[in-house]
Amino acid sequence: MRKSNSMRIVIADDHMAVREGLTAIINRWANMSVVAKACSWPDAIRKVARCRPDIALLDIRMPGLEPAQGVAAIRKRCPSSGIIMLSAFDIEEEVYSVVQAGVRGFLLKGGTASELLRCIRTVHRGGTFFAAEPTARLAARRQAPDMTKRQAQILALIATGKTNKEIASVTDVTEGTVKIHVNHIFRKLGVDGRAAAIARGLERGLVRLPKGL
Repeated sequence: MRKSNSMRIVIADDHMAVREGLTAIINRWANMSVVAKACSWPDAIRKVARCRPDIALLDIRMPGLEPAQGVAAIRKRCPSSGIIMLSAFDIEEEVYSVVQAGVRGFLLKGGTASELLRCIRTVHRGGTFFAAEPTARLAARRQAPDMTKRQAQILALIATGKTNKEIASVTDVTEGTVKIHVNHIFRKLGVDGRAAAIARGLERGLVRLPKGL
């Protein structure tokens, strides 16, 4: 029987097998218990608000909201809950956005149970815990200059195959202004061409390919 002072955890993932697997692992550990499970961002927000857990263990990609929006909503409703994010992919821009929103732990799916245990305990104590690869990428991202909204828009248009002239027409600026923005984008991404910019943008989560590609 669980002690009344057990660490209370809410798990959210849109895959039932992941939810049940994490629940089985956590419920085996002393002084920890899963008090609710959710399958989407709205569901996670409701259950965290209702249960007010010590830890919210959340999949980064769930239906309903963008990750940073979901984290911000949980932080607003239950600021005392430590948030740990799980991801099947190490996507730099998503790591950066959720950390900015208030995540204190980030783990890649496929990590060890002992790493998960250390992460939960560290975040519960008020610390931060990030898997090695996301930590390295986050450090690099923090050192890199931010992309402006206009530059992000132009990068997305580049990814669709549009020329500078076509981008100028879409964004209602001159072709020369587009060229300046493109050069700034290349410099910020550390690349020297459109193909490399698209690849780096995909890696960082700045560009999303249309569905079906």
